[in-house]
Amino acid sequence: SSGINAEYGYTLLHVDEQSDLMIIRKQERHSSSHVVPLANYYVLQGTIYQAPDMYNVLNSRLAGSLHHMQKALDKTLAMSKFDPNKGHYWSFDKLEKSEEEKKWVEASSRFQKDEVDNLIEILTVRYKHFMLQSGPVNATAEGNGNSSEVKDETRSPG
Repeated sequence: SSGINAEYGYTLLHVDEQSDLMIIRKQERHSSSHVVPLANYYVLQGTIYQAPDMYNVLNSRLAGSLHHMQKALDKTLAMSKFDPNKGHYWSFDKLEKSEEEKKWVEASSRFQKDEVDNLIEILTVRYKHFMLQSGPVNATAEGNGNSSEVKDETRSPG
């Protein structure tokens, strides 16, 4: 019977004393030239963590991106329509908003309308003399063609 002789060991890959970081690799050695890495660990400020392998990193990243892709495709599917007379077409105006989005839009619209109305009223009261004044400083009176002086309240005398 042939037996596989392998040694298991740890190798220190990196030491950074400034950031108190060490990287250690657990490996299986079959010969002096054939080494199989099994796991990587990093030691940060005295605490040992196992580093994720490439499979777990890619799996996590792909799962996160696929979630967003699925949401985008669901919205796209909701906008795609077919009518025997028109054929395929896109219906952007009939997007259904979630209840949370609807509440947000309604609340913000009412708030914005009230605040804009209040702001216009305040500005109208504060600057009513600008609104009552019509025309440039030296305006021509309507109808008779005579020149008349219009007092400009924004200028200081002098």
